[in-house]
Formats: sequence, C-alpha cells, structure tokens
Amino acid sequence: MESSPLFSQLKEVYKVSDRDYAKLIQLYEPLEVKKNEHLFRSGEIVRYVYFVEQGCLRQYHINNNGEERTIYFKVENGWVSELVSFLDNKPTELFVQELEHSKLWIINQKNWIYSITQFPSFTMAFIRAQQDTNYMLKKRLAEATVETPEEKYLRFMKEEPLLLQRIPLYQIASYLGMTPETLSRIRKKITGK
Repeated sequence: MESSPLFSQLKEVYKVSDRDYAKLIQLYEPLEVKKNEHLFRSGEIVRYVYFVEQGCLRQYHINNNGEERTIYFKVENGWVSELVSFLDNKPTELFVQELEHSKLWIINQKNWIYSITQFPSFTMAFIRAQQDTNYMLKKRLAEATVETPEEKYLRFMKEEPLLLQRIPLYQIASYLGMTPETLSRIRKKITGK
C-alpha cells in the first residue's frame, strides 16, 4: 500500500504532511475491476472518487441518436468520478468503463468530504486538478470547432502517443468526434505520405 502511486502522489505532488498522510491513507480502499466493466452507468448515483493505479478507463455519454461519445480517457495516476452526481446524490448521465483490467483506489463521499475539509494541501491540489481538467476540456472544445478531422487525429497522435497502443481505434474515433471509417481513411492517408 505504501508503494502505491496514489500514496506517492499524496506526499510528492499534494505535499501532504506525514501526520496528515497517515490519516488520509486510511480513507482509501483498493478495488480491482475487469476489462469492459463499468464503474458507473447513466441513471446511477456515483458513490466514489477513483484513482487509477493501473489500467485505462473512458468516460462517455450516449447521445440522442444512441451513439457513444467518449469525453476522456484516464490512465495511471488519473482521477475519475462525476462530481455533480457524487456530491449532490443525483443520477449521472455519464458512463465510466474499464478498457483494461484495472487497479484502483476508491474513496467514498463521507471520506472525500472529510479529506477536502480537513487537509488544506489536499484541498488545494483538488482545486488545481479541477482547474486543469476545465482548461483541458475548454481547449479541446475550442480545437474541435476549428480543426479538421485530420488535424484532430494528428494532435491526438502528438499529445497521446501511448494511448494509440492501448485504446481501440473506434473509441479514439468517438473521442475525436468522427466515425471509425473517417479515422481509417485519415490513417491511410497519413501512412501513405
């Protein structure tokens, strides 16, 4: 447990003191999830915040046409949840699915609120993480409105080269807002250059 990336992150990134660290680590539980299982589905209330120690997950929604649209992928050292559902006990409209067998650390609502209210270093790190996520989503939205499908894929290749080896192409296409056929044509064009 002490060698987990979560606990390294608490100490090194969040700068949690040794005293606070000893209290915080007791609030988390390990969880293993098999490939293709869901942590939560639309209509459910999200009960945990998840830290990815090992694995790859995707968050997605299903649009009015019944098509899955991937919002983001999370891999090692990433946090996953749906905070509106988690904090307000409201059903989510989103899904989170494991793309690989994953090892996670989970924290329930009571312990999460305790962490946020009692440990200032953790609180500030959480605020920073939320700012980073908001920035990433806004940047991605802005890029999506001006980039061609080929530009979207080239940017993805540049920014996320390791994900190309871990995620099926049809899910990458969903993330980039294009059909698998369009992505296939783009890939053929790029490799033909």
